[in-house]
Order: sequence, then C-alpha cells, then structure tokens
Amino acid sequence: MSAEAASQQAAAAADLEARYWRTTLSIAAAAGVGSLSFNFWWPFVPLFLLDLGAKSDAEAVFWVSVASIAQGVTRLVTGPLWGVLSDKFGRKIMLLRALYFGTGTTLIAAFIMEPWQIAIAFGFQGVFSGFIPASVALTSVSVPDSKLNSSLSLVTGAQYLGSTLGPALGAAMAIAFGYRGAILVAAALPSIIATVVLFVVPADKVTPSEQSEETGEKQELEPFSKSLSLQFALVIFLFFTLFTLTLLLRQVTPIALKAIDPDSAVAISGLTFTVGGLASALAVIVAGQKFFKQGNLRTALAIGAMATGGAHLILAFADTVPLFVVGFAVISLLEAAMIPPTNTLIAANVSRERRGTAFGIAGSAQAIAFMAGPIGAAAFVALSLDLGFIVIGGLFLGLGALLFTALREPAPKEQAAATEA
Repeated sequence: MSAEAASQQAAAAADLEARYWRTTLSIAAAAGVGSLSFNFWWPFVPLFLLDLGAKSDAEAVFWVSVASIAQGVTRLVTGPLWGVLSDKFGRKIMLLRALYFGTGTTLIAAFIMEPWQIAIAFGFQGVFSGFIPASVALTSVSVPDSKLNSSLSLVTGAQYLGSTLGPALGAAMAIAFGYRGAILVAAALPSIIATVVLFVVPADKVTPSEQSEETGEKQELEPFSKSLSLQFALVIFLFFTLFTLTLLLRQVTPIALKAIDPDSAVAISGLTFTVGGLASALAVIVAGQKFFKQGNLRTALAIGAMATGGAHLILAFADTVPLFVVGFAVISLLEAAMIPPTNTLIAANVSRERRGTAFGIAGSAQAIAFMAGPIGAAAFVALSLDLGFIVIGGLFLGLGALLFTALREPAPKEQAAATEA
C-alpha cells in the first residue's frame, strides 16, 4: 500500500470515528435533555395539584398515583408497537416522535385546570413519549457493535445527569415563574434538542436483509419470534429487576431518612438523591466503561448484582444519616453501572434490524417496573423497612447467582451473524 493510500485510509477512518462520536453525543444530549425536562416538573406535581384545588396532600398524591398508573399502562401497551414501527420506518424517526410529542404532552400538563386532569397528561405521555428506549435503539444501530457498550454508557450517563440536574433547575424556575411557568419551560426543551437531532444525527439506513439486492424493493422484516430466546428473556428479566428494585429503594428512602432524623428529612432526602444521581452519572460514564467491558459482561454483571445486594445491608443497619447516604450512593453507582451492559446484551441477543422492537419490549418491562416498585415499597413500609432492605439485598444476591450460572454473552462472531441475518 502506498503512503498516499495509507494516508487516505487513515483519514477515512478518522472521519468515520468522528461521525460515530458526533452521533453518540447528539443522542446522549437528547436523552439528557429529555430526562432533565421531565424531572424539571415531576418533583413538584403534588404541590401544583394543591394549587389547582386538591383538598389535601393525600388527594394530591392520589391523583399523582392515578396519573402514574395511566402512564405505565399506556406505555406497557404502546412500547412494543413503537418498537416495531421503528424497525420498519427508522429509529431516528421514532426518537424525533418521542421528543416532539414530549413537548405536546408536557403542554397538556401546563394548561390543566383540575387535579384529576394530570392523569390525561401522563396518559398521553405514556402513549406518545418514551425517548429513552428510542435513543437506546437508535444508538444500537448507529455505532459498530464493538463500540456499543461505551456508546450506551454515554447515553445512559447523560440520562442520569439530566435527572439529577432537573429537580434543582425546575425548583429555581418554579420559584421565579410559578409552577405553570416551569412546566412551560420544560415543554420547550424536548423540541429544541429534537431539532438538533434532526440535523445532526444521520438517519439509520435500511439494512441489506430488509431490502432485496435484485429488485431493490423493501422486504418484510423477519418475525421477531425468530429473535426470541431464553437469553433474551433473561436479559429482559434483569432489566425489569434492576428498575423495579431501584424504584422501590427511591420510594422508601425519604421514609427511612425520616426515621433516622425526623427534623431534617426533606433536606437530607434532597441531598441523598443528588449524591445518588451524581454517583449514577459517574458510574456509567467512567467506572462502568472500565469494569463492564464487552467479553466479560456476565461476570461483571454477576459481581455487580452481588455487590449491590451487600450494599443494601448497609442501609438495613444504618443508624446515622452519613452511613445511609454512603450506602445509597454505592447502590446508585452499582445499579446505574449495570444498565448500559444490560442494554448491550438486549441488542446483542437480537438481529440488528429488530433492535427497535427489542427495546420496545424493554420499555414495556420498565413500565411494569414503574408500577411494581411503588407497590413493593408500600409493602415494606407497612411491614419493616430494615427487613425490606435485607430482602432486597437477598434478591440481588440471588440475581447475581442466576446471572453467573445462566447468562451467556454472545460471542462477537454470533453478533456479526445476527447483524447480517
């Protein structure tokens, strides 16, 4: 190879690498801003409903619960549908759909006049939004499989960063412009970042298996049932379990902190969640990429699950606020670090052209988790928080054992075959 040819090849490789990096950053920004937008106003929804006429704290929380169930049920039903459509028409289109509709559904919340109407806003969000599964699906077909775990780590890290910064920024906006003003600001953010994605992120191409080489006509996708396997089911179960137990812990944490320090529970809860959010972002962006590497995901996930189980024992026996905050931060770090490799395995266990459907199913599993987590939290609060933390720790230890014995990471050649299928 001549020096000129080698130089051209190196330049082409550098351009391709820059394109991957630019695409991943843009999708990560979409996930981060979308998450920030939702968390901009979600924390003060009960207070907003009190302003709208809810007669008590209990009534306000009741309507938030009804709205959350409406969102969960609609997302459970529509998640796989959006996934199938993304495989047929493109994952970028689905991400744009989720972000632009996210603006519309948030505007509904901004203009409601009665507490019960928040359920309408959340219901429409469940139907039309879902930017996280869409962003993960688009990432999974926009970069080579060798870069999948690191790219998904960046996208997930941006999501956690957005959810960490959102409440603080939203509170500042609510103080300055009122609850409706803050919600209106939140509504504008998804459309702004969607426009960036529209012009920066290239459209995902139709794969050769979706198009006839002889006629050039588009062929029907193979049935998703051909991609189903016990390994895929196991990874979806892992995804569901991680979100369920994470949400359960977040629900009971303010109550646990109130038991330790009744006078400062609100301030300490805010501090705890902020520290946990920063630990989560740090985990997926930095620590996760160093420890959870493709090729050793089974062992790393099993160790991560068992370590998370052990960390829950810290909470069970924590009798001081600093010890509880440390335990919560460690758990947040470990749980967050396990999300990108779990998404990587979801993608690796299906053909490349059916990854939209796969992450639609994952989105439905997450919707079930959003309902199961609070139910479990209510049960533990009614019985015993300390016992609850021990039970969660035992569940994570059992999950680690299951992963170590049953999980199998597809070999690179198997992933390549699935991509070409």
